[in-house]
Parts: sequence; structure tokens; C-alpha cells
Amino acid sequence: MSPTPPNLSNTCPTCGSLTKTTFSVHSRSSRISELLGCNDPPSDNELSDFQNFVKSGPGRIADLNEKIARANEHLAALIDERRILEANIEDARTLSSPIRRVPSDILRGIAFEAIPSQYDVLNPIHTLKDSANSLDSRKSPWTLAQVSHRWRLPIMSAPEMWSSMSLVIKHDEKPVTVVRQMFMTGLRLERSKLFPLTVSLSSSSEADISNHPLLFLISTRSSFIRNLRIQTSLVSYQAFSWWRGRLDQLRRLTLIAPAPHISESQSSGGVESAIDAFEFAPKLKSLTLQPLLSRDSFNLAVRVPNTQICHLDFAIIDWKDLGILRQFRNLNSLHIIYGKNFLPLVPADHKIISLPVLTSITLAYNYGKSGLLIPLTSMFVERDPIFSLLSIPNLARLRLIYGRGFIKIPTILTPNALTMLIFECAGDGIRPVPRTLSTLLESITNLRDLVISSSSTSELAYDVSLLFLSILAHISLPHIRTLDFRGSTLRPIDMYKFVEMVEANRQGSSQERAQMETVYLHSPLTLDPVYARRWKTLIDGGLKVVYGRPEPR
Repeated sequence: MSPTPPNLSNTCPTCGSLTKTTFSVHSRSSRISELLGCNDPPSDNELSDFQNFVKSGPGRIADLNEKIARANEHLAALIDERRILEANIEDARTLSSPIRRVPSDILRGIAFEAIPSQYDVLNPIHTLKDSANSLDSRKSPWTLAQVSHRWRLPIMSAPEMWSSMSLVIKHDEKPVTVVRQMFMTGLRLERSKLFPLTVSLSSSSEADISNHPLLFLISTRSSFIRNLRIQTSLVSYQAFSWWRGRLDQLRRLTLIAPAPHISESQSSGGVESAIDAFEFAPKLKSLTLQPLLSRDSFNLAVRVPNTQICHLDFAIIDWKDLGILRQFRNLNSLHIIYGKNFLPLVPADHKIISLPVLTSITLAYNYGKSGLLIPLTSMFVERDPIFSLLSIPNLARLRLIYGRGFIKIPTILTPNALTMLIFECAGDGIRPVPRTLSTLLESITNLRDLVISSSSTSELAYDVSLLFLSILAHISLPHIRTLDFRGSTLRPIDMYKFVEMVEANRQGSSQERAQMETVYLHSPLTLDPVYARRWKTLIDGGLKVVYGRPEPR
């Protein structure tokens, strides 16, 4: 029987006999249900009707199948039309995207933000990794130039997109790899046109890259190099000698001598001859020396126009290393990296080094994992006598950087011209003594700008930011004007203390306290309603609040 219930026509209202038998496609009639519910035979008319219905059924089914087929074809056509319509809508949406109407100069600016900056090239995190290589076609700006023809033209024609490059040079590369490196480097140099170059050249400590073709290729554009970073073996430095007199635009130079293997150091005995490639660089202003072995011989071997240097960055492991400063009397910026926790006593015959135009000094206590960690107590504080060894009457900016371990506080002589202090803690486990920090702040009697940066987010780490907040709420800084906490992570408890501290330093009507004018924060404070009103009152009263990421220093 058909799955569609049959239905008989109406019976005669007089005698009850069937006058016509039909089957409905909607529901089963009561007569059909009655017959199906028992074993009674249908009447002759019903039987004839049923038999005729069965005979005509296949034909009717065929007709319906034909209609269904036509309907399926129509449905498929509608589905296909819908798919095409959806694709067209998506294409129209894509083609009407605002990015397609961005002017070329804005497009170049967006693309420029996607490539490593000059700072990234000169301060790489992983110098010898392939990820630091600017010849990787899977990274920007190579990939950006492959997006579309419209993207390719402005990126290819923007020399600043190609002028900063980091090259990792290996002495055991296969010839086919060297050829590819030469080709890719040549493309970058060609696309940089006459734009000043920023170049970082890196190789392992045991590699001799003196005759590597990439060095010769780069040397053809040496007169366009403005910023140069070299990290290679001592023996490889001699290959740069024929750059001498060709570095007309060089302004910033970083030289790093990796620690060689014992066999190499024993055989070479250090630097055999002077490194004179940079002796005649008329625009050289900034010099960084980071030798990791044979420090004295390396520093003495490097020849630069000393009287031109305005910024010097170097490491010390002994106080006598400061003697190199006598060669640079025109420094206005100095960055000293302490190579180990404890330096020997200051030599009795040490003569004070005069740096009359120095205005900024950075002291970086970055000892690394091998450094000896000594927990500070109020009974023991390591003092740094650096200020008693230098004559720096015009120093206005002091920056202290701590990597890990204990805090070494420089003893600042008074009176002094300092107006800005930057205090950075870049690692966990740093635990300064409140009294020493108070002494540090109070010794800078003209302090106007204070920057606190504590990047640790560990719950177990000592919160340097919170300690400073507590100190600032109770000591007098008569000239404080700006406070920068953009490099610090303030927890909820810190935020409430921050509001209280700012309130205390906004009471500028008295002669003992200045009125803090500007506060820099990484993000808005999360406060309860009471403290939120207090914070709003400060802002309404003239306090300027600036949000954003800390600036590179």
C-alpha cells in the first residue's frame, strides 16, 4: 500500500453505498482506516476501485518522479544561483574594502611598521638565528611585496623598506646558498637606492668570514652605511680594514667580539693588529664596544676618531677599565655595563676622570644567570662608587638598569645637576631595600622627572613599583613634575596606592612639595567607585594623564 494514506469518496447519504472512490493525498479516510483495522473484505465497488488504483499507481508515480526531477533541477539551479550570488557579494565586499583605496604613502607607512626597525636590527635578540636574517623571503618586506601589484609598486619604490638589514654569515655555507644570499642582498641594496643603510653583520665566534663574498658585496655600498653593527670573531675584524676612509656617513658603530674557543684564543693571543677600518669616519658620533674576551687588547686595538664620539657604550669588570674614558672627553652620553657583581677595590692611584659635557649616564647591572645572587638586608647594601671616580658636573639624567639579583645603588654626591631618574628592573627576584631607595631619591635634590619600570608579572616577584609608590607618598621631592609608570604592571592594590601617592604630590600649595603635573600610565586604572571619584577629581583639577606603551630608550 502506498505510504500516502488513501481516502474513499463520500458515501450516498440515502442508502450508504459508495458512489465514487478516490484517494486523497492529504489524509486517510475513516473507511480505509476501518477496513485496515479489521479482516472484513471490501465491497465489490471498493475492490474494483482499489485494483484500478493499483494499476494506475506506477504511471502516477512516474509522473510524480518526472515532476520531482524537474523540481530537483530547478532547486539545483536555484542553489547554484544562490552560491554564485553569495560569491559575487563577497567579491563586491572585498573589492570595496577601504584598504584598496588607501593612498600609496599611507600604504608605505603601514608596511614600514611591519618590518624590523633600525633598533631591532641593531639590538637583535637572537643574532645567529635564521629568524634574524633579513634575507628570509618568508618575512617582511619580501612577503608584503607579493600581496598584489598595487602593493608591490609602492613597497618596491620605498628605499626605507629595504635599507635596514641583518645578515647572518656562516663560513660553511653551500655554494648554492651563498649565491642565493648574494642575489637577495643585491636586491636589497638595489632597492635601497641612495638611502642611508643600517646593517648588522653577525657570525659565530669560531668562524673566519674574512673572505666571505657578502662582505665584499656590502663594502661596495659602505659609503652609504649610517648605522653598523658587527659581531664576529677577532680574526674576521681585519677584513674590514679596507673599508678605511670609505665610511663617510657612519654615525653609529657597534662592535662585538664574541668569546672565542680556548684553542683560538691561545693560538691567536688576542688581537694581533689594530682595527683601523673606522679611524676616518667623519660623522661617527656613537660607539658601542662589547668585547667578551681579551677586553683590554680589543678596546685598545679599535681605532676611532675619539674627539667626535658623543655617546659611548662599554662594559667593565674592573675599575681600571674606566681608563678608556680619558680618550673620550667630549661625551655627552655614557652607558656602562657591569660585567660581574663585585668589582675589586678602586686602585689607590686612581685619578678622577673629567667628563665636563656629559649630561646622561646609564648604569646597567646585568649579571646574567651566572651572577652571584646575594639577598639584601638592611645591614648590607652594595654601593657603587662610580660617581666618586668621575667628574661630571653637568650630569642631568641618570638611568639604572637591573637584570636580576641584588640592587647596587650608586652613591650620588651632592650638590648635583640631576633632574631625571630612570629606574628599570627587567627580571624577577630583585629586592631593593626601602631605605636605600629613599636615600637615592633624596640625594637627587632637583629631581623633576621620574621613570619607574618593573616588567615582572610574577606574583612571587618583589614588587618594585609598589615599593616606590610607598616611598613617594612619604618623602619630599620639591621639584617633581612628571611620573612615568608605563613600563610597570600595576596590580589592583598598586592602583589604589598610586592614586594616594599622586594626591600627596598634587598638594603643591605648600613649599615642601611641588605639584605633580603629568602622569604616564600603560593603561587606565581599575578602581572602585570611591577611588574612581578621587582619581577623576585629580584629572579635573589639572592633572594630565597620558596612556601608552613605554618609549624605547
